Amino acid sequence: MIAYVAKDLRSGDRLSANEHERLPAYSTIKVLLAAAFWRCVELGELDDAHQFEFEPVDSAGGSGVLRGFRHPANIALGDLAHLMLVVSDNDASNIIARLVGFERVNELGAELGLRQTVMARLMCDEQAVAAGRENHTSAEDLAALLEALATGTHVSRFVCDAVWKSLEKQEHVDGIARYLPRDATYAGKCGDDSPTSRHAHDCALIREGDRRIVMAVMTRDAGGFEPVSRTGAALYRALRGA
Repeated sequence: MIAYVAKDLRSGDRLSANEHERLPAYSTIKVLLAAAFWRCVELGELDDAHQFEFEPVDSAGGSGVLRGFRHPANIALGDLAHLMLVVSDNDASNIIARLVGFERVNELGAELGLRQTVMARLMCDEQAVAAGRENHTSAEDLAALLEALATGTHVSRFVCDAVWKSLEKQEHVDGIARYLPRDATYAGKCGDDSPTSRHAHDCALIREGDRRIVMAVMTRDAGGFEPVSRTGAALYRALRGA
């Protein structure tokens, strides 16, 4: 199954299929988490310069770089939020999620009209998954979230800019970015359930000249990131008229 939404923000042209299908979000939930974090910073509830002492013994594992640390390290919260997006660091994500709280994340999602999206567990929390608590979203919601961040709709410019500064430096580019034209720039966030590999997702803002296209592609049992890449390229070509 492949679900997708692709929208040209200039023309309003839109392509979609299975867009309301609710699927496990995996690391794509980190975009909404990041937006909620920067809103807390904007409101003065958190200080992005505050130094958090990370203890390697507390590592959740999975993706990222903190899991390889040998010694405790003081890292600013804003930098942890950056690592959460750029290298999909699970330990950084969990630190941010505990400080922000699921309630704030889900309140922002509701405010943005993300009807299929909920954050209910930390990263790599197998006990939560076994108990039936999962993070969910849909292609429709991911596209709506990125459009809000791209246009500043219901989200301040401060929050938008902070999130995009990280997404533009994304190091995981195996999904939508893979077959885009050379002149197109990708800023986005992928997520999957490796090593099980039943699901592979990606969401992005693609820019080429003055054209901006928001895209979300989510899959279940479709064969990993290759279908995400090919679907993304086909959608981009269709909206681009090429």
